[in-house]
Amino acid sequence: MNQLPLSKKSQTFIENLRVYLFSCGKKTTEIDEITDELEVHLYEAEKDNKSVEHIIGTSPKEYMEQISGEMSFDVRGWAKYVPIFILGAFSGIVLKDIIFGGFRYFLVELIGYPLVCIILLLAYMWTFRHISSNNLNKAKEFFFLYLVSFLSIALFAGLMFLPNYIESPIILLGYYGNLIVASMAISFLIGISIWSKTIVSIVLPVFYIVPEYLIGFTDLSEGNQLWISSLVMYALIGGYLFFELKRASPTSAK
Repeated sequence: MNQLPLSKKSQTFIENLRVYLFSCGKKTTEIDEITDELEVHLYEAEKDNKSVEHIIGTSPKEYMEQISGEMSFDVRGWAKYVPIFILGAFSGIVLKDIIFGGFRYFLVELIGYPLVCIILLLAYMWTFRHISSNNLNKAKEFFFLYLVSFLSIALFAGLMFLPNYIESPIILLGYYGNLIVASMAISFLIGISIWSKTIVSIVLPVFYIVPEYLIGFTDLSEGNQLWISSLVMYALIGGYLFFELKRASPTSAK
């Protein structure tokens, strides 16, 4: 539909509603229908000099929860998205490790990576819901993004130390093995980009690799380099995903 001229407050609410519903696992087609209908109602209200609260009430969070409760969870969609997310994330991680030293994993790490990815996916979804449903300033938004970044660091750091406590076989690849796996990872990431018609799967590996590469030129200790590069990486990922969801909102294109 043609975009209607709305106030900044109405535009922001619709953008936040889209982020909230998507992070609740709702179908994108249904989200589009809901937000398009709401856009019309807000436009009509503003023409009559009525406020946003006249349509959504005094609590945006309660309104979002009510709308979400009336929509079904997109089981089929997320059954497709979650494996792609896990494989995409693992492809980026593997690609980074090959660049910085080669494919060398304990079996317990390979088992743990999908579990960590699922936990982080749920954590990011909760974070996006919380940010979009509450009237937070930018400082608080970044605080929650950094909070989930710390969780990411803790989980992956724990996964790195897990082989010290759980004995498992190690999988080590040679030159050609690394070359093949790296080629597969790059192909998979490009394939995701083509399939999704976005550059997310290309941008995220850049966030995986570039911070660590650049910080490697500093005089910081190896431990501090790892900590800072990980913090920057996950903060960039969280910030990019959140603002990409907002940018994808039709109202943000005005």
